[in-house]
Amino acid sequence: MYRPLPIILALWLLTATGAAAQCLQQPMRVEHLPHLNIPRSGHTVFCTADGEVVAAGGHTSGFVLTPTAERFDGHQWHLMDMAYYHGFGFSATLASGKVIVAGGAEKDLGIGQTFGIEFYDPATHHFEGYGCLDSKRCYAAGLVMDSDRVVVSGNWYHDDAIECFDGQRLSTPVKGVTAHRSVPYILRTARDNAIIFSTHDNYGNPLDSIVADRLHGDPFTVPLFREWRPLWFLVDQRSAQSFIGNETRGDYSYLVPVADAKGQVAIARTEGEAFSLLETDHPVPMQSRWGPVCYYSYIVADTLRHRAYLTGYGEKGNRRFYVLSIAYDETPATLTLYYSEPLDSVGFWQPVLMPDGNLLIAGGLADSNFNPAATTVLLCVCCPPDTETAADGHATRSPWVLGGAAVLLLVTLLTARAWQKRHRQPEVLQEAATDGNDSLMQRIVRLMEEEKSYLNTDIKLQHVADALATNRTYVSDSIKASGYSSFNQFVNSYRIRHAMQLLRQQPDIKLAHLSLSAGFDNETTFFRAFKATTGTTPKKWLVQQQNSQEEQ
Repeated sequence: MYRPLPIILALWLLTATGAAAQCLQQPMRVEHLPHLNIPRSGHTVFCTADGEVVAAGGHTSGFVLTPTAERFDGHQWHLMDMAYYHGFGFSATLASGKVIVAGGAEKDLGIGQTFGIEFYDPATHHFEGYGCLDSKRCYAAGLVMDSDRVVVSGNWYHDDAIECFDGQRLSTPVKGVTAHRSVPYILRTARDNAIIFSTHDNYGNPLDSIVADRLHGDPFTVPLFREWRPLWFLVDQRSAQSFIGNETRGDYSYLVPVADAKGQVAIARTEGEAFSLLETDHPVPMQSRWGPVCYYSYIVADTLRHRAYLTGYGEKGNRRFYVLSIAYDETPATLTLYYSEPLDSVGFWQPVLMPDGNLLIAGGLADSNFNPAATTVLLCVCCPPDTETAADGHATRSPWVLGGAAVLLLVTLLTARAWQKRHRQPEVLQEAATDGNDSLMQRIVRLMEEEKSYLNTDIKLQHVADALATNRTYVSDSIKASGYSSFNQFVNSYRIRHAMQLLRQQPDIKLAHLSLSAGFDNETTFFRAFKATTGTTPKKWLVQQQNSQEEQ
């Protein structure tokens, strides 16, 4: 009979020794892009379907509202007129690609609320006023539902309610709210339903209890919120950025940053109306070697690469950007904290996800609302690490602790492996080795080579086992018996060979396209796997191949 005692011991050792280890922290490259034409904060920033970034509304120096917007074409910012100010307003992208921008302060200094709604058309680069909200609002949020309806809620120094904008011209009231809120979360739970909640009221005061209102249905309480409260920020809340589900499959899942009474941050995952803490390989890091990390943004999810990001900054004397990368598709989710060099004159604002997987921050708070920034930076969280930087890594983990943990874990796992081989039933070994006339390994290889299963970025050990109508343990044992250390190494060996073939055929292929075409879900993973396999980078490997051909 199989006895898991050695594995349990291994896991205990890993837990005991890993407790002293910290989340991996490594440097992040920051690209300084052209400045905005007008310094601004309290604005909304969005990325259109064609990759163009727009910074709309807000206020400029002196806390003065500006009825302008700017679009970034990849080279420079182009100034545009708007119909209204929209300082501390909100935006939502419709299925047509058009974007509505609505609400905001009525006067300079962030005073009052407004009704105005306008559309931005990316095709014409033009704003046009179309109507008004049912209630004048500031610090509200909007989320697009089916048929381009937009659920709107939240307010500032004014009563709150829930209303729906029909996506064309008309906004109608839906219902009252159990608590007046500012900058609420609005999350879809079904095709035609959503929930609304926040931790702060319409005056910025913490709410004693958190109640979620349903667009359709009665309000309810979330058990998780008794211990973990969602983080709240006075920045543009675009809940659509935190979506990690699949609407076609009816999966309405989001990631929400939460914190306990001690200030420890964690990541909550929603599935419809069910909330739970996301299992992570380490606690969310609250400290870097320069001091505390202050998280200030909502989570931005990159569903193409199965990564999500929570942005933070350092306190005075440590003006750095921090980006917590969350590999939410892994179990447990792997956390990596990226940090920049000191950036004294750069503003902090809600980031927007770019098509290449990096994060752009335009404008924002530099010193105060009276002195916003005009800076634009690209936080490169989806770029292959520089060779020298990657070699250093600056991982804030004790080498003695991790070295000891590695040795203890290795010894324990080797002991466990030997113990399993001695005690495993003979028929199990036979079933793992053969299946009819073909060995299981031959069937695995055939699956990879004929079906090209390795090109599926989401392939898991269980997928192979299911395809071959066998057990995942047998698949894993067969792969390891063939000389591979893990299933991932085995699959990546096929992906790297495929990438090499693509490089030979298309020497000018972009790294992002190459990695996805080869089955990797992001450039960083591809870069590391390629270097681990070949000992060099894709670019250098290609040069070596070309030189070798010339010599022949």
